[in-house]
Amino acid sequence: MYGQSVKVYRIIRVLCLLAERPRSPEQIIDILSQEPEFDWRRYSKETIWRDVRQLKDAGIGIVYSKATGKYELKSSPIRLEFEPVELVALAVACQSISEETGLPYAKELAGVVEKISTLLSPKSKRALTGDPHFKLKLESVVDYGPHQEIIEAIRRAVSTGREIEILYYSVHSDKEEKRIVDPYDLYFSEGGVRLEGYCHLKREIREFRVDRIRKLKILPSTAGPSRNGDAFTFKLWLDPKLTKSVGERFPGQEIELNEDGSSILTAQATNPFRVILRVLAYGERAKILSPDFLKNQMKTIVERMAELYSEAR
Repeated sequence: MYGQSVKVYRIIRVLCLLAERPRSPEQIIDILSQEPEFDWRRYSKETIWRDVRQLKDAGIGIVYSKATGKYELKSSPIRLEFEPVELVALAVACQSISEETGLPYAKELAGVVEKISTLLSPKSKRALTGDPHFKLKLESVVDYGPHQEIIEAIRRAVSTGREIEILYYSVHSDKEEKRIVDPYDLYFSEGGVRLEGYCHLKREIREFRVDRIRKLKILPSTAGPSRNGDAFTFKLWLDPKLTKSVGERFPGQEIELNEDGSSILTAQATNPFRVILRVLAYGERAKILSPDFLKNQMKTIVERMAELYSEAR
């Protein structure tokens, strides 16, 4: 690119950089100097000043802060148009994952919405910040702000297929242990962010609460493929009332109806504890039929619960 085309492209790049976050002229020059399209030996802070001047003359609201020495994009003539229901969806996400909830990426989501709002009409902006009268109750048991770096490291390891070494606090043993884990999935469930992966120490798929990971290191070794072969098939008996309301609780589940209105649910899982938690939530309306190891684990838990409730207080 030469001449006028270089100038136009440079101005567009300046606008894109300011759309991301406030920046000083020096920061803009430092970023663009790494791009082969520009020879910044020919430019200076005055070049940036002139580019910003042209953007402002075009109706783009850019202000300069003497306190920070940075330019900031406040408004733009470019407008994003959303359907009303799309604004409701975005408002639901923002208000359900607000910074007050302590959920991961809440601060980043607020930043995204702030950038989007600069491109909205006043009417759309009011719809975005108003009450959508619908909320996802994603209540977190801990504030995940201090754990954001670990969450990001796990996410990178999952996306690149790398093993991780973690120092994990086990409530059961009340001590910290080093584990090598093949990370498979990272998700929010039952008030916490959880990592599911193959634990080399226990030689089985385990679930780890992220807030109990004290240290984490991404290893150069490649993680093994997801061990779908470790999945097991289980069967549950559901009473007639639960049969009518059970819905799609387990991926790929199949339900066989009995004459009395009860049913047999067949599905697959990789984490026995998750199945047990679900059945415990069903109370007396469900029973594990198979496999035997899962039925025995549930039996042990129920017997211990019976002992606890029969103890004199």
